[in-house]
Amino acid sequence: MGCLSWKYQVLCLLSFLFHSTPSSFSSSLSSISPCSALLHFNHSLSLDSSASPSYHTSRIQMCDNSYPKTASWKEDKDCCTWDGVVCDQTTRHVIGLDLSCSWLSGPIHSNSTLFFLPHLRTLNLAGNCFNESLISPEFGKFKTLTHLNLSYSCFIGKIPYEISHLSSLVSLDLSINDELLIETPVWKRVIHNLTQLGNFFSMTRICPQLDLIL
Repeated sequence: MGCLSWKYQVLCLLSFLFHSTPSSFSSSLSSISPCSALLHFNHSLSLDSSASPSYHTSRIQMCDNSYPKTASWKEDKDCCTWDGVVCDQTTRHVIGLDLSCSWLSGPIHSNSTLFFLPHLRTLNLAGNCFNESLISPEFGKFKTLTHLNLSYSCFIGKIPYEISHLSSLVSLDLSINDELLIETPVWKRVIHNLTQLGNFFSMTRICPQLDLIL
């Protein structure tokens, strides 16, 4: 029965996503179970070992032990027991997601059900390949995040202004994404708002000519 209800939720979720508006997407955060959201996020991506190759330099060692964590996720199991998932033992909210070096391949769009996990405190997607996705503004809705790692994951383009909303961050890693850039106004807001940020790893370009956007 539990398995059937989960499949029904996923089917409903698929239908919802095809017909959702931004406002209905936001209001749905409390109605979709975290387990269903994780399952759909997993199903929206493919597994490819070449997405998490071993990478070594004199300063960096990444994906020395890569494997597909989400391949072990089962619909009839409590998602708090899944590999890479951490839940609060009292509330059962998903508060941690470590899918680093997990062979994940494919884009992360703004309507991804990854963003249906509003209680996340740590999110690590490093060492995957998200097919030159933009970093979605929806990342800015993870208000409780203290650690965000999107390094070495094939993200490109401008870092969204909404990243500066993550005022609880103590660690932000955007390194080894070759074509990321940050506009000066966004950079200034990051400095101003992320007052707890102790570790910021980035190889992005800053665009000073965009100062007038302030």
